[in-house]
Amino acid sequence: MSSRSMTVDRLLTAVPDDPAPLAVSTASKTKLGVIRLRFSKAAGVPNVECTRIAVTIPVGDTGTDLTSNPGNIDYKYSSNGNWRIAASSDRTTYVCTPSGPGGKFVFTDAAHFTLTLDAIPVSRLPGEAQLTLTANATTNQTDGEDWTVPITKSVDDFFFFRAFSCEQPQIPNNGAVTLRWEGSENETEYWLSYDGREPQQVSGQSTRIEGITDTTTFVLDARTPNPDTKEFDQHHYLSSTVTVKEPTIVAKELTAKKVNVPDTFTADSNDKTTTLHGSTTFEEDVTVMARLIVHDAITNEAGTVRIDAGSGNITTTGTVQGAGLKAGTSYGIASNGAITGSGLNAGSGDITTTGVVKGASLKAGTSYGIASNGAVTGSGLNAGSGDITTTGVVKGASLKAGTSYGIAGNGAITGSGLNAGSGNITTTGKVSDNGEILRFGTMVVIRNQYHSGEGLNEDNATKAYVSLKSIQNNNMRWRWFLDRPR
Repeated sequence: MSSRSMTVDRLLTAVPDDPAPLAVSTASKTKLGVIRLRFSKAAGVPNVECTRIAVTIPVGDTGTDLTSNPGNIDYKYSSNGNWRIAASSDRTTYVCTPSGPGGKFVFTDAAHFTLTLDAIPVSRLPGEAQLTLTANATTNQTDGEDWTVPITKSVDDFFFFRAFSCEQPQIPNNGAVTLRWEGSENETEYWLSYDGREPQQVSGQSTRIEGITDTTTFVLDARTPNPDTKEFDQHHYLSSTVTVKEPTIVAKELTAKKVNVPDTFTADSNDKTTTLHGSTTFEEDVTVMARLIVHDAITNEAGTVRIDAGSGNITTTGTVQGAGLKAGTSYGIASNGAITGSGLNAGSGDITTTGVVKGASLKAGTSYGIASNGAVTGSGLNAGSGDITTTGVVKGASLKAGTSYGIAGNGAITGSGLNAGSGNITTTGKVSDNGEILRFGTMVVIRNQYHSGEGLNEDNATKAYVSLKSIQNNNMRWRWFLDRPR
């Protein structure tokens, strides 16, 4: 069989009886097309004997495909003679053979054969689909030929925009997504925006976006010219959403009843607030750079607790526990419950609680004031130039407070190495140390180490109140000491 191009004279010609374009389908409606392909003898050639004609249609979703679903296509023929039509199982190829004498059909100036393909579900993209034809046709010059016939597909109106979708409905964190759509190409601009970004112009019928870390909605804007101004300011919007497995969540404010964090929890913007209303468990490291408000307990089961509120506060009505808690420009840590930890540092602010403050080292305030209606307990308690004030018990191996190092309490002050500097240790309770401290009314005996009968008014020697005789010389051997009465 010889092959001929479109520009070479053929024995047979095939043209659609109705050359009007086929209407493409839409997302909401499938358009059914009809093709009537009329075969006849080319002008100026002798009669043509034909034993076979085959027609193949292109199948797919592109503009050069006739249909994406050929399974229900119907077929029939009209002719001066009898033919048999055999369709392939997938309805993409139709083989036509004459059933007359000798299995031949003779094309004359008056004889023709028309193949009709009906109920064709036309594909959704406009374009030009090429039907592939082969014919076993003979004269005294040739024995066969093959060629193509174009079939035009178009939309009913000038502008169309539809079927905007994500190729993948779900992607992994930091993955990529391919977006596809159908739309007019003539006098239409496409602009894509998502995740607060400025719209970016895209071309074609698809685009790929990488580095998606959270569930994202994409908005595609098809812009067409204004009939009056010719500016592309007529907007047509479609949107599509892709979900992200294990996404990175970024929020201005997060409010949750319960949060379980298996890895790292971070809030790093000074103008953002993280609010947790329920019990919160962190299984690994925790870093909070903004304001953290917790209405229940914060518990860290593993890793390092580093709650740093910067210029804000750590506020809780429950328990705050950690190896190092730091909060506020004034570093104020406020709690109606207990504050427990080693190395508690309130900077220039206060550690304030109506409960218990416990720690190996507690430091708070410009004046390092630690105020509590409960107990202050720890070794190495240092209030700097301020006060340690409590209506309860102050306990520690070394307590130091105040410019005058004043430690004031309505309860007991107990410890070794109590240092009030140039100030006072004042309490209405008991003050205990390794030695004895005299108070008003204490019974004592005053004695002279070297001259037992000198220096005293012996009449009152054993009384609580005694007077000293004036010493006549400056003998350094005079020694005075106190003793309990025997």
